[in-house]
Amino acid sequence: MPGRIKTTKSWRRHLPQRPVRVQRSYYSEHKTSRNKLVIRIIWIILAVLLVQSIFQIKYLRIDKLELLNNKDLSLEEVQEALNQPLTASKFLIFKNNNYFLLNPAPLSQLLLEKFNLDEAQVVKRFPDRLIVTVKEKISHFIWVKDDSLYLLDAQGALNRQIGALDDKYLILQDFRSYRPSGEQIFTPAETAIINQIYLGWHDLLDDSPKLVKIVINDDWDLQLYTDIGFYVKIDPQEDIGEQLNHLKTVLDENITGLDIDYIDVRFGDKVYFK
Repeated sequence: MPGRIKTTKSWRRHLPQRPVRVQRSYYSEHKTSRNKLVIRIIWIILAVLLVQSIFQIKYLRIDKLELLNNKDLSLEEVQEALNQPLTASKFLIFKNNNYFLLNPAPLSQLLLEKFNLDEAQVVKRFPDRLIVTVKEKISHFIWVKDDSLYLLDAQGALNRQIGALDDKYLILQDFRSYRPSGEQIFTPAETAIINQIYLGWHDLLDDSPKLVKIVINDDWDLQLYTDIGFYVKIDPQEDIGEQLNHLKTVLDENITGLDIDYIDVRFGDKVYFK
């Protein structure tokens, strides 16, 4: 019976050995990942700072404004309206007034609504200019109510609020207890009376003296103020043209050199003055 062969398998020591995989510690791998993350953050910060410096250079900062086709709207009013959106932050770290970052469309809409315009267009001009072109609603009167001033069109509708009187417009001083709501300040019938007085005065008197203000009280008690001091009492329920003709007759008699407070033309051909 053959004997068993004993072996200690020492021959295996002479065979090629597989490399032993060295396990890195958890802390070593975590440290390496953290270092890579820090380096990435640093590069991102540097890139952001570089982009910010490019977009914020003074050469590309919009700080010039040109206003075209305006009649009543002033450059100062437009500048004030656009100041806040131009200096507002964009993407947290930029300003909206950079030429490449600015979108002019919202600015056009802002002006259109704020000043009640028919048209408003804002265009960028490289590198630092905005061109604003507007089309205003045609104004004929300044409506004064409670120390506030508003431009009105020929139909008695509100255009927009203004900050100061302008002598190229007839002033409508409204002392009525009634407070209009909405954009229509005067009814079509009331507006027709105002326009008839405004146009009739110009046609008959050739603006000498000049009509500068109509004072409107309750029950439409009207007083027409001139640029030389006196005012005219007129009845809007009677023929406006006839009353203005009587006024012209009196003025042709050169009574304006007298110290006159008012002329009353409400009683037909009987004209009173004081």
